[in-house]
Amino acid sequence: MRQIVDSYRAMGTADELLERLRLEASATDPSTTILDYLPDRGGRISNVNSFPPVSGFAIVSGDAVGGEDLADSYLALSIRLSRGQLVVANTREQVVEMGEIFATVFLVGLLPTLAITAAAGLVVARGANRKIDAIRDALASLTMGKLEARVAPMEGSDDLAQIGDAVNRMAVAQEASIASLRQVTADIAHDLKTPIQRVAVLLERLSKDEGSKAQQDALIDQALAETDRIAKTFQALLQIAQIEGGAVQDRFSVLDLGEVATGIVELYAAAAEETGHALSLDVDPAERFDVEGDRHLLGQVIANLLENGLRHVPQGGRIDVRLSRTAKCILLSVADNGPGIPEYERDSVLRRLYRLERSRTSDGSGLGLSLVSAVCDLHGAALTLKDNAPGLIVDVAFSPTRRD
Repeated sequence: MRQIVDSYRAMGTADELLERLRLEASATDPSTTILDYLPDRGGRISNVNSFPPVSGFAIVSGDAVGGEDLADSYLALSIRLSRGQLVVANTREQVVEMGEIFATVFLVGLLPTLAITAAAGLVVARGANRKIDAIRDALASLTMGKLEARVAPMEGSDDLAQIGDAVNRMAVAQEASIASLRQVTADIAHDLKTPIQRVAVLLERLSKDEGSKAQQDALIDQALAETDRIAKTFQALLQIAQIEGGAVQDRFSVLDLGEVATGIVELYAAAAEETGHALSLDVDPAERFDVEGDRHLLGQVIANLLENGLRHVPQGGRIDVRLSRTAKCILLSVADNGPGIPEYERDSVLRRLYRLERSRTSDGSGLGLSLVSAVCDLHGAALTLKDNAPGLIVDVAFSPTRRD
């Protein structure tokens, strides 16, 4: 519309403007464009009977315009031009149609999309609520002490499904921990009941015994031996608890495992000779086997494995300690040719206070291998029990240090 007005402004004289307006007004369809010029002097030039007065841009209803075959509404521009007032008005039919098209697109396209999205969101929300309720119920049951409670398997792999799996893993670990605690409690009650009863019997006999001083001293010695065994058992249990809690990790340092193994084997060499066992060590003294850990605990691992061998391998048997390096680890192996451990019991012997049936009449508390397992877990070492045909092989695989 401004371009039309500018074309009229470009006319040379007022007469030329009036002549052009007369020609275009007579040739222009008022249903599309209205030209209305009211000069200060002279007659009106227009293609309609009348047009209401407007200023600048304005929307004018077709009913307010005098004439036939008019549009429903117009966008009009009124300006002062030459020696009169010019109004140019274009029909708004295309704008109205465009609005109707947009409304149709909105109703036919967007609204169904929104409806489908809302329905899908509702389905997803209900599924999420079911998953949340399942997780909440499982946690509530676990809080009430129902350790067997689990989150039902969930479809998909979204965050809630992953949380449900994490809750189940936590519940399994918690149930295993409680079961282990119950087992330890039962084992303590079972294994310590006998020595405590022996101490009670010995003290009762001592209180009633009127025999010689030598007989009384013998009873006292037996009672002290039993109490010493009880104290060692509890001390071993406390040490295992401290190790599993990671309380000794601040004492870790880089050390040569070959040096530790050499010292321990030399310490037990005399005991092995007395019991008639052949104890050997295979380690390259020129090579370092650096691992990160606690020297005392790693020495205790080797010592416990040697004590088990000396206790259970018959006289004349062999106990071989070997330290080697593989592509991925430093491997400590303690092998013997004794009775070994049945495969179905190799996991059980790592539990606290568990003892093989044939070992219940021998000395020991059933905590040696439990302590070895706890120390290995603390050091991130893999403990494996294997058949030596005959006998047992205990492998402990350590990760080498970066310096190593």
